[in-house]
Amino acid sequence: MRIALPASAVVAGLVLLMGAAPAAAVETPVPACRPVPSPAADILRASDAWQRFGVDGTGVRIGIISDSFGTYGEDVVAADIAAGWLPGPGNPCGRTSPVDVVAEGTVRTTDEGRAMAQLIHGIAPGAQLLFASSGPDTNASMVDAITELRAAGVDIIVDDIGVEDDLRYQRGSAAEAVSDAVDAGILYLSAAGNSGVIGAAGYPSAGYPIASWETSFYRPMPCPDDVAAAALAASPDPSPIDCLDFTDDQDEDATLGLTLPKGDATSFRLDWAEPAGEVTTSFGTVARNTSTGEFRATWAADAQLPVARNALPGGRAEPQEWEISVVRHRAPDAGLPAVNLFFNDTYVGEIPVALEHYLSTRWNTVGSSMWGHQTALDTLAVAAVDAGTLTLETYSSAGPASTLFGLGAPESIDGPGLAGLDGVPISFAIGGPVGPATFFGTSAAAPTVAAVAALVKQAAPGADPATLRAALESTARADAVKSPWPAELPARRFSGAGLVDAAAAVALVAPTPTPTPTSPPSPAP
Repeated sequence: MRIALPASAVVAGLVLLMGAAPAAAVETPVPACRPVPSPAADILRASDAWQRFGVDGTGVRIGIISDSFGTYGEDVVAADIAAGWLPGPGNPCGRTSPVDVVAEGTVRTTDEGRAMAQLIHGIAPGAQLLFASSGPDTNASMVDAITELRAAGVDIIVDDIGVEDDLRYQRGSAAEAVSDAVDAGILYLSAAGNSGVIGAAGYPSAGYPIASWETSFYRPMPCPDDVAAAALAASPDPSPIDCLDFTDDQDEDATLGLTLPKGDATSFRLDWAEPAGEVTTSFGTVARNTSTGEFRATWAADAQLPVARNALPGGRAEPQEWEISVVRHRAPDAGLPAVNLFFNDTYVGEIPVALEHYLSTRWNTVGSSMWGHQTALDTLAVAAVDAGTLTLETYSSAGPASTLFGLGAPESIDGPGLAGLDGVPISFAIGGPVGPATFFGTSAAAPTVAAVAALVKQAAPGADPATLRAALESTARADAVKSPWPAELPARRFSGAGLVDAAAAVALVAPTPTPTPTSPPSPAP
């Protein structure tokens, strides 16, 4: 599915690692041909980098992975080129090399890849752009797309894909393909996701991130009788069960209060930290409507996948309170793994407006919303900052996240690596051929950072992915991002190093001009 709505040691050796000679500062700016608006180029100081260093992405190849590029027709793409939104024959600035579509989507979807290409072209107009469809958005289809772009010789890849079959705690084949690409010298960026949820006003959790609730290990306690009865009625296994204690102190609480807005049906999912194919613990969830007494109980649909989904009905005229319990069969081989409840599952239906136990503690983390290949150490995940206000979007997915299985040693990240811009103009409304429109989401932010990376790559053509990433992160502006979150929450969970700064990143890798030697003055007679 599309994502809809320690660098210091490396930096110290940047210039030594460049290989080919970087671009020096120039007095003559890149010709100013900007037929369509690109506010991101100015806000991210790419236009400063154009003028100071003469970089526009020339010689850099950027691969884009999204759902589709030109499924609304060749005439729509041609109109974008003629207006200057895209490169190709007839581009008014003479950027005649068209986007190379190496794998198009097989059905008409949103053409979000074309929107991503427009944003890159507005910041790095000299870069050669390539596109590969993510297909059905599985790990296998992502591997195919990455493989095709690698074969086409790209320097940078950026995607905006949430992989449907990713597991929260396990590395998938898409993440493996990302690591292989980085090992081959390709910088890999991904949209962090749009799964963040902010607590609504009027509740204790107002202003806090409430997309998920996670604990480092399962703490068993007796279930309330009615919860136990509902759970056992939904399970073919009659063995005894217990419940998760949502507190990590001497008090016990077998339920997590969840408030849903009036509106449509919604779903949530439970993940736990056991590897697929080696699951030994049977988990489920029970939801009880505190007003009607209705119960919704489910267990894992596949005993060898550590995921259990639950669905709550729609048709609510007013907000409704639910109590969520995590239940476990007390089998001899049952474990005490980490568990995660995620309340913005696949963007289906309404998201919660309030959550009990909304404060993170020593063992419990609330509000994380990243997983999958976006959380791999080799992926530079990008958060979204609104171009109009420079405020971090509350839906921009946050960390921390841990990958425990499918790799040599566990990996953890604090959150996205840095931030780019959304709320930026494109030629069409996503999912339709007409426009112009404004592009929101981390799907918009990620390509703005990829374009900045192309400017840095042009300035330092021999730079490897670690060097490029260090340049981007070490020069990002943390103070440029206005946070909507409480001050006690670490900013790195949400916006990483800060808003990318093209001029500063290019300046970091550009050589210092060597003064022309002069003869010492002759001594006075």
